[in-house]
Amino acid sequence: MDIRLSNRVMAVAPSATMAMTAKAAELKARGVNVIAFAAGQPDFDTPDNVKEQAIAALRAGDTKYPSPVSGTPKLREAIRGYFERFSGLNYAPSQICATVGAKDALHLGFAALLNPGDEVIIPAPYWVSYPDQVRLCDGKPVIVTPAKGLKITADELEAAITSRTRVVVLNSPSNPSGAVYSRAELEALAGVMRKTDGVVVFADEIYHRLLLTGEPYVSFAARDGMYERTLTINGVSKTYAMTGWRLGFAAGPEPLIKAMAKLQGQTTSGPTSFVQTASVEALTGDQKAVDEMLVAFKRRGKLMADGLNALPGVTCEQPGGAFYCFPDVSGTFAKLGVNDADGFSELALERAHVATVSGVAFGAPTHARLSFATSDADIVEGLRRIGEMLR
Repeated sequence: MDIRLSNRVMAVAPSATMAMTAKAAELKARGVNVIAFAAGQPDFDTPDNVKEQAIAALRAGDTKYPSPVSGTPKLREAIRGYFERFSGLNYAPSQICATVGAKDALHLGFAALLNPGDEVIIPAPYWVSYPDQVRLCDGKPVIVTPAKGLKITADELEAAITSRTRVVVLNSPSNPSGAVYSRAELEALAGVMRKTDGVVVFADEIYHRLLLTGEPYVSFAARDGMYERTLTINGVSKTYAMTGWRLGFAAGPEPLIKAMAKLQGQTTSGPTSFVQTASVEALTGDQKAVDEMLVAFKRRGKLMADGLNALPGVTCEQPGGAFYCFPDVSGTFAKLGVNDADGFSELALERAHVATVSGVAFGAPTHARLSFATSDADIVEGLRRIGEMLR
């Protein structure tokens, strides 16, 4: 039988990060020593207190359907307190929806707002899933590439807004670049948004606790006039090394949150019950593990950025947050005989046995993403191998 797939799914590209991870795994299976800089998750384990709470929940029979769909009252209260404590945002539990990972929160938000042809402004470089999630919801991704640096300006945002604009995506700290918008930059972007009507900002703040600058985090929804037009997205995956637990959450205008919960009721039915219980412990319990992880990421980020800047043809800004460096590797293309970062990443894996992710998938063909969610020793060795390839 000929299975005819939908135009919707045919328009979606496979994940570039997953593809590189699979290639690296294939080499490792053949006995090759591969240094992995492609990881999009912390290399730390989930804190023991969270795991113990999950075990206790399972033993207590917390294995039934989650109820309500938007998250248990205890979880939504924990999320409410978390936003207040770490983001300076005050939400009612009715303004919060727990989801199956932050990726699910984004998808539900797009599905709740977009009609065919509606435009979503996505600054480049961007997380690989943003454009495809928009396409899956029949929207049109509008990519805005900064004329300078890794962050869009207020003027660039304003120039991209049209009568069809429905959503603007802001990701700070950024995956893939590690860039963080300053308070002044967010104020300028908010000034543009105040001129619009009916445009919602999706503030993807999943890395907000992994701020490497030492400065306090600035949440977009806390800017004047932005609270009522912002969907703030977060989760436990990155902060608590819980990527496999699949627990995200979103907070924002109640009509949008209710619509997202309605969609979730017809898809996943909500996050796993015992994961919700364990996540309450993550959000409200001892935060020592987060502090320790942040210390390591600060050290590793500087180690990697400094090492990259010592390589011929490579320039790299110090990351402000998350656990990624995003160097410009275009100065290596001529020597390597490649045209873009796809070629760079392929050769880095084949010749140096170092897994990186090409910036092409992130809308930045001159850059590559390298994760420092790995050991100091691997960072030093991986950069040594790349250096040998370039000399």
